[in-house]
Amino acid sequence: MIKWGCWLAVAMTGVVLAMLNWPGAVQPREQRWLRVEPQLLENRLGLVGRLQAARQVTLSAPFAGVVAAMPVEEGQRVEAGQPLISLDTAQLDIQLRRAQAERLKAEEQLMQLRSWQSGPQVARSLRAVAAARAAMAATQASLDDTQRLFEGGIVARMEVVSLEQLLGEQRQALLDAEQELRLTRARGQGDALLIAEMELANAQAQCRALIRMRDQQVIEAPFTGVLLPVSTEAGHGGRQLHVGQAVSQGMALMTLVDLERLQVMARLEEHDLLKVREGMEVEAVIAGQRLAGRIDRIAMQARDDTAQGAWYDVRVDLDLPAAPLQLGLRLGMSAQLQLLLHRQERAMVVPAPALQVDEAGRTYVLFRADETQAPRKVPVTAGPAGVQGVEVQGLESGYVLIAPEPPDGSGLDHSAG
Repeated sequence: MIKWGCWLAVAMTGVVLAMLNWPGAVQPREQRWLRVEPQLLENRLGLVGRLQAARQVTLSAPFAGVVAAMPVEEGQRVEAGQPLISLDTAQLDIQLRRAQAERLKAEEQLMQLRSWQSGPQVARSLRAVAAARAAMAATQASLDDTQRLFEGGIVARMEVVSLEQLLGEQRQALLDAEQELRLTRARGQGDALLIAEMELANAQAQCRALIRMRDQQVIEAPFTGVLLPVSTEAGHGGRQLHVGQAVSQGMALMTLVDLERLQVMARLEEHDLLKVREGMEVEAVIAGQRLAGRIDRIAMQARDDTAQGAWYDVRVDLDLPAAPLQLGLRLGMSAQLQLLLHRQERAMVVPAPALQVDEAGRTYVLFRADETQAPRKVPVTAGPAGVQGVEVQGLESGYVLIAPEPPDGSGLDHSAG
């Protein structure tokens, strides 16, 4: 009887082993447990940009002329106030003399108008009026005498008629003289005086502007920096300036860049805008040099030279420990930027495959404090994801399951879920 029992046990074991090794039989999945504990979590955003000067000024010609002297060369370092270019002022002097002549004429005209009421033209008109009145008064007296003689039969009526005609002509002459006096007096007041004042103001302003231009005959460096040629079209070198070259007013002559302060101009995608703010600290790597900086400005308007999506310019100010040339930095170098978006000293981070969602839509992980305990569901709140994983809240140090559990969920302790 005992032998039959042993044989039966051996047969059952063989059947079980055969079932496990049968093709298509479900094999138990291997479980991967990962140790999690508080750690430093940093979420960074990488950008690429170009090195540029924080301050750059294009020096232009203050007036049209000819380059008379240029004691510096392109690429040379210059100090603030150092003479760079001297322009010939021959043509400007001609314009200045003409403007001064116009100013003198305007001053004389205004002076005449301001003293117009006592001037010779008003005096001449007054004398004409007085003469017309005197002549009319004399004719009137002669007419009165002739009228009495005519009434006494001494003179003919023709003499009376002649004097009456003459008196009418003189009366009209007086009216004309008085009208001319009013017109003459009006020339020295009202709109005429205002026009003369404005013409003088324009002439004086023109003279002052030309004098200011002439004072800029010698173009000086506004700050300490390096001279660069004015760039022309993309891919072409800058225009070379030389003595004797004719320049027009406003023409760009040289570019002065301040190498004491450098910036990086980078581009930021639209979906990253909310992650970045002005004043945020930045770590830049340029020519092997690791430099600190901060975001100075984020453009309000998207660039118009991008074919797909919206990109925005981001300007980063750099903190330089030494002169740029000592660091081996050159304008136009590429820069790798790292922006620290999030930092947590003691963060719980799990791999994304460790997060699962139950029927109610709640996120959880399968957790056990040590290898001797049974796994259990622990609800967690998922935070930002980064290279290290996903930050979660509601989890303590222990082990989380990475590989998925069997479909029936056997071996799980749901008491804590």
